[in-house]
Amino acid sequence: MQSGTVRFKFSGEPIEARAGETLLGALWAAGRAEGLQAGCDGGVCGACTVTVRFDDGRPGGTDLACMRLVEAGMEVFPCPVEPVAAKAPACGPSPESLRAAYPTLDRCTQCRSCTTACPMDIPVMDSVLRMQRGEWQAVAEDFTTCIHCGLCRLVCEDKVQPHNMGLWVRRSMALAEETVPAAPDPGAGEWAWLLDGDREERLRRATEFRRDGKVPA
Repeated sequence: MQSGTVRFKFSGEPIEARAGETLLGALWAAGRAEGLQAGCDGGVCGACTVTVRFDDGRPGGTDLACMRLVEAGMEVFPCPVEPVAAKAPACGPSPESLRAAYPTLDRCTQCRSCTTACPMDIPVMDSVLRMQRGEWQAVAEDFTTCIHCGLCRLVCEDKVQPHNMGLWVRRSMALAEETVPAAPDPGAGEWAWLLDGDREERLRRATEFRRDGKVPA
């Protein structure tokens, strides 16, 4: 093995990589791009989920191959998470509407596996408990950085589907905001006056408005 390189295994196959390289970059360089899904190469899409363990017993876990750097003795396995169909959001979340969409909400046994698996350091389990209490704004903030890689769902033995519920809460809150009538625009009358007429008339009005700072009564 050359200096400045490390050796790891991908699905049991030894691969040599440059020190400081990401797992995804190392696989591409080794001609194994087909071995792992990839999208953004920047920790946003969640496509390149993997499980990691070490041959010397060091703790491994789950991660994103585009963000995790190669380490000697690392054993890596693809961890594709099957998609699940999205549930239609409600016009504002409520405990009843969330439980109707996701009856799995109350299955959480507080094992923290979801929080441990999250590559974005989201307090997933705590957020599930906030969902049970109806603390919607806090839940929406929790899942702001969620990339929906599905790792929290993958490791949950109780099939709670945390990230799906987090996205549902955010969409339901956004839907409720869309139905609130917009406040009147105090400048609407000014814009209507400024944009009325042909080009010369609009220019005259704009000059007048700049001079006087108001439109004619």
